[in-house]
Amino acid sequence: MSAVSTESLNKVEQVLADNTASNPNHLAAELFAVVDLIDGNGGLRRGLTDPSREAEQRAGIARAVLSGKISEGALNVVSAAAEARWSFERDLADALEKTAVTAIAMSAEQRGGADALDAVVNELLTFVNTVSSSAEAQSALADSRASKEALKKLAVKLGGQVTTEEGKLLLERVGSATRGSTAVRLANEFVEIIVKRQNRWIARVTAAKALSAEQIAKLQGSLNTTYGKDLKLDITVDPSVLGGLRVQVGDEVIDGTLSTRLANLSRSFA
Repeated sequence: MSAVSTESLNKVEQVLADNTASNPNHLAAELFAVVDLIDGNGGLRRGLTDPSREAEQRAGIARAVLSGKISEGALNVVSAAAEARWSFERDLADALEKTAVTAIAMSAEQRGGADALDAVVNELLTFVNTVSSSAEAQSALADSRASKEALKKLAVKLGGQVTTEEGKLLLERVGSATRGSTAVRLANEFVEIIVKRQNRWIARVTAAKALSAEQIAKLQGSLNTTYGKDLKLDITVDPSVLGGLRVQVGDEVIDGTLSTRLANLSRSFA
């Protein structure tokens, strides 16, 4: 996506965060259905992305078409997407699909934090590995004569022992609606979205020397309090940082290493 569409996607995901409290998996299923509707209706797609219309007009089209057919939460997300600007018509549906996957990741988070996200990722990767190594599976998934229900069942079966509701929903989507892509490529895209979400549960710590058990416990407690969740610590020892700690959680970096402070001081004199 272009910078404009990426910025719009971020805004849509902010609206999603305010509308997924009750049942994010159901909301995701509704968003997938809207994606299919937009893909199959050029007039609607143009109406929702027409830059000559005011944002409120585009949102009004979304509400006129979808009110009473999807939940208010899903309608809020679609309306926000219609109000946003997109570089290409297709970007709107692509963004709603990514948002649906994010909603499913949120469901896993609510259920079991990082471990639940990890389970969903493993189910998707099992599917990817199985299909990538089987020409027969690839052919079966690409069979245009197969019904959507048959393709959904096949994709779930190819995911191995699928135990999570989130994994099942994503595999069903991968099998039945590739939207011009391939099942493997789409599954990998879904994995990337979930892993990005999963990184919010991992604190990547860089220290100049090995930390004691007491220091690790203190750091763990401090980070858990700061971020309001039970983070996993991934600790790397790197003598080049000289002293202090560098901590990264998702996209946020807290750099208190001596090497960084010295570099900043050096730049101030340059």
